[in-house]
This record gives sequence, C-alpha cells and structure tokens, in this order.
Amino acid sequence: MAEWLRSPDCQEMLSNIALGTFTFNSSSYYINSLNEFTSFLTVDGNNGSSDYMKLCSVTWPGFEPNWIGVDLAHIYFIFYTILFAGPNNINVATKNDLSYFIVGVTNRSLEVYPPVRGTYELCAQYPDVVALKQVVRLNCSSATPPARYVILQQPDNSSGYMSVCEWEIYGKPFKEYRTNLLLKKPANSSSAYEDNVCKKYVADWIVDGYHNTLPLYCHCGQTKDPAGGPNWFMVDMRSTYCIDYVVLTARLITNKDSSVLIKIMHRMDNFIIGLTNMDSVRSAPVRDNYPMCATWPGSVKLGVKVELKCNANLPKFRYLIAQAGANSLDGSFTICELEAYEPVNKDSLIWKRQAGTYLTGYKMTSLKSRSVMQCVNRCRHSGQCDSINFNVGSLTCQLNKHANGYSPKKLTNNVDWSFYTAYYY
Repeated sequence: MAEWLRSPDCQEMLSNIALGTFTFNSSSYYINSLNEFTSFLTVDGNNGSSDYMKLCSVTWPGFEPNWIGVDLAHIYFIFYTILFAGPNNINVATKNDLSYFIVGVTNRSLEVYPPVRGTYELCAQYPDVVALKQVVRLNCSSATPPARYVILQQPDNSSGYMSVCEWEIYGKPFKEYRTNLLLKKPANSSSAYEDNVCKKYVADWIVDGYHNTLPLYCHCGQTKDPAGGPNWFMVDMRSTYCIDYVVLTARLITNKDSSVLIKIMHRMDNFIIGLTNMDSVRSAPVRDNYPMCATWPGSVKLGVKVELKCNANLPKFRYLIAQAGANSLDGSFTICELEAYEPVNKDSLIWKRQAGTYLTGYKMTSLKSRSVMQCVNRCRHSGQCDSINFNVGSLTCQLNKHANGYSPKKLTNNVDWSFYTAYYY
C-alpha cells in the first residue's frame, strides 16, 4: 500500500515501511507445536479486509504489559501508522483491548531492551476506544525523533490482550541507506526439505524480504541434508561486490519439547558465510574450499536476527554462500532471511585485536616492525595477507594467509602475542 504525503512544497509517495520486517512481541498465543499467532502476522501484508480466514497476531493473556515491536532495519522519520484491529479470540477468556493504544519509537534494540512505558519516545496515543475489526490511523507528533524501532503498546489500565491483523507504518528514510544486495536475487541450495504444508522449502524464500521466523508460513528455506552433509544456500548477487556485513534471520519453533528445541537450535552452530565467483552448477560449495567472509561463533538463539562482520581483506565476489558448520548437531539447515551489505567506504578499515591470542598454522612471513600499525600496513600492501600476529615485546610481526578462512581451533592462548583481523569501519 502506498499513499501521497502532502507538504507545503511537494507531494511525496510513501510506502508501508513495516511490510515484511523483523518483529518482536511481549508474548504470542500458542496454537500447536507448529504455529503461534506471532507479531509477524501484523506485517505480512494481509490486513484481513478481503480475507475472512486471515490470521492475526495475538498476545498471550497474563504476560503483561502487552506490546508489539517492529525493526525497520534503518532509521526513519515516522509520520503515521494504520492499525487493523483484530477480533476477539474465542479460545481466550479475556477480550481484545486496543483502546487508547500507544505508539512509540526508539533506537535501542528491542531484543536487548524490551519496551517499558515512559522509557521510549512517544509518537502519539490514540484518544478513543478501538472497536473489534476497526481500522485506525494515528498521526505521529512532528516532534517524533527519527528511529529504527516502532512500538505498539497498551496503556497501563488495559485489561485484555492485543489482537492486531495488520500494522502499517509510513515514513521516509532519515538518510540514504545501503541496499540489501541479496533481496529477491536468484538463490539455490544443496537440497530442499519437503512436506504437505509448503511443498518445497526453496532457497528463493531466504531472500524474499519477509522475516517470518515460522517455517509454516513458507518464507524460510530449509535443506534436507543430514548432519555433516552439504547443507548450503547460494545467492547470485548478479554483479561483484565487497561485503561489509551479513544479517541472518533464524527460524523459530513452537514445539515445547526441550529435546526438539535443542536439536533445531544447534543446527545453526558455527554456520559459515563464504564468497565465490563460481556458481553452484559448475562448482558446488565445499567447506574450506571457498573464501570465508565469517563464521558464527557457537549457537544461534531461535527466532532472532544475527549480524556477522565480513573479513575486509577479501576482493569482490558475485556469489554469497551460507553453509551449516561441519559439526552441527543436525542437518536441515534453515534460514528465514539472509541479507548482505556493501561497505560505505572500502578504504576505511578497523583492525580488531584479540589480546593474548596467537593464530597458528597460517604464517606467510615473519619480520620486525616498529609498531602494530607498521605491521598492519605491511599486511595491507602485501596483497596476500589476511591477518597478523604481533608481539609487542620483541616487535615481531607475522603475516598470515588464509583466503578460505581459518579454523578457530588454531587460535591459541599466548600472553606475549595479539591477533588482529580487518573489518570495514
């Protein structure tokens, strides 16, 4: 949905910037081991006006305060929101209560700082009762600061849960932002899991722009390879790029069996992001045989977004690879959205130090340097160096080469050394 924003000097086309975004909720109504009425149902693009079977987000009574949050991924000026109120849920004793709802904004991560009334900036508060299935537009105050996260919350005197069929947010970017290089680009995978719900969980779904974390809604890609098998996705960016960082949205599961939860969570252990100029038809990705952007260190929580900074010493590549770790607990590698972004300035680097750490097995050469910076400059100008070890006592500079990445097991504790790798600033 798009609308015209009128201003004294011009008309500007606005679109719903909440569509398909990553969302948060205080709680979600549990249906069964496959499904919950999560907050993503408020940004799925279906407001229910022409679909009586539309599923709406429902918070779980008893887990107050009730709220929904949207991550716009970038900072925006927010002008207004449109709320499509849901019906009462016949299986819940209390009622849907959106009357006098609050809309707020913040730049603090809702994953780390869940909304607390009075601690975020107020966009506006609706001044009246909201009826079931009512459509409500709420204009934000002109004093609303630009923000990344938008919050929908009940006032403190509400007595029921929140049922929202769709929540549209309209605004414009605070500044020009980088483009997601993977969005709607051709994608492939080592295999595709099949069932009676979505038929095939194809690779195209990991770049469709929808951050729905429940595979049931057919927006996640999933392989069917066993543990230790190929378990990869590849996206064709259609041109060559340097990569600054990658964002991966992990799946959620509603099954309450702890053994199932652990198995699915550990499918993502130590997953790999790689790069190549060879398509998967000519050369299918094999671990340790392509340049590595980054490896996620350990497990990934269910239903979250994680960000990985890429090795800045890599050249431009066309294809981006996401692959399960070789020792992940289970196969069936699953991604609900994958994004990648170019650096703002390819010449602006920051070298990250790991004190008391020494990388073994990748030494290209060893020489004397007056300082860490001289060692860094020698690495940058060598054309082959990927990281350095530096001993401040002996002023020894070791240049390391590992275009296809390095094994974390090769990092050893040594108080005399520090290990440095480069990232885009």
